[in-house]
Amino acid sequence: MKSVVVSSKGQVAIPKAMRADLNINEGDTLSVSVENGKLILEPAVNIPFSLSWFCKPEIQQRIASAHENFKTGNYSQYTIDEFIEILEKKIGTD
Repeated sequence: MKSVVVSSKGQVAIPKAMRADLNINEGDTLSVSVENGKLILEPAVNIPFSLSWFCKPEIQQRIASAHENFKTGNYSQYTIDEFIEILEKKIGTD
């Protein structure tokens, strides 16, 4: 385990060997969090705002559920015309 010193600005230097091992380069953004009293640094994932809905836990759960349904054969198949008819009934369009 390596020790680092916190500067007056709250900065720490990640040792060069660790940066190399983890492929952390100058200019990379890291997320900082505290878990069980420990400081955690992780690569930050920058997601365009237009795609941020996809990362919400409830959306991820629905996607996981859909994958599970597909794997277990719990789904229906429709022709395009059948599918359009179902959608039209659902939204009330003729």
